[in-house]
Amino acid sequence: MGIEATITKVVDACNKLTETVTNQIGKIDARVEAASSQFTAWRNSVQAKDINGRALYKQDIDLTGLPTDVFYPVWWTMPGNDAGETEITISRIFARDSEKAPFGEGVYHIAGLSLQLEGVGFAWNGDANFLAIKRISQTYRETVRGVSFGMVCIARAVTGLKPLYLGLVAGQVTTSPQFSGVYLRGGLSYTITKTFDYPVNYSKLDTEVIMKDDVNADWEIRWAVKPYALAQADAVLGKTLEEKRLAYSHDNDIRYTAKV
Repeated sequence: MGIEATITKVVDACNKLTETVTNQIGKIDARVEAASSQFTAWRNSVQAKDINGRALYKQDIDLTGLPTDVFYPVWWTMPGNDAGETEITISRIFARDSEKAPFGEGVYHIAGLSLQLEGVGFAWNGDANFLAIKRISQTYRETVRGVSFGMVCIARAVTGLKPLYLGLVAGQVTTSPQFSGVYLRGGLSYTITKTFDYPVNYSKLDTEVIMKDDVNADWEIRWAVKPYALAQADAVLGKTLEEKRLAYSHDNDIRYTAKV
């Protein structure tokens, strides 16, 4: 075989090898692209709970357009011990809603809030049953009152045919054994970040709303909530919550305050 024929065969073999490699690279690129697309889709949809982490769920509460001198009720039921410790954060950046001018045109520093809560269960539950303020920070204006393991509410009759639970009187301010909650200032919007997936409840109405009716053979009770004006807040919802950015200092300061 002449040298020219040998060279031709070598060149032909090299061309075929190049074609094979090129085809394989194309297949590899297609597989990498498909895998990348699958990973991107997974990354966009995966939640912490899907990889044995703890999920967080967000919910917005929009009280804009309502009077800014009124606190509106927000309430929820926390899971028991089987869910671990429940975490709830109610927050807003200080300039949020400034475009709506809740405190007048040109006011940019509206109100900041970071209220971090931890708890388990509810009073009628048989588990750990507590709600603690981890941290609270309110800047520029007060935004929250009445943080309570038992939601501050009003006792009402359901049918009027039975005595009220625990001898309560219709219209009496009490606390709910099934709900925890807070009261948030009107005219603003808030974000709730929580470890349970169902929504918190809230009312934007100026009238009483029913949280729940309970009736048995011996008694009945309607747990109702309504908003309170700032002028009423001290008497019904308690004093303004002091700024406490150090973890658990709010509860610890109360617990270890010298008793007189």
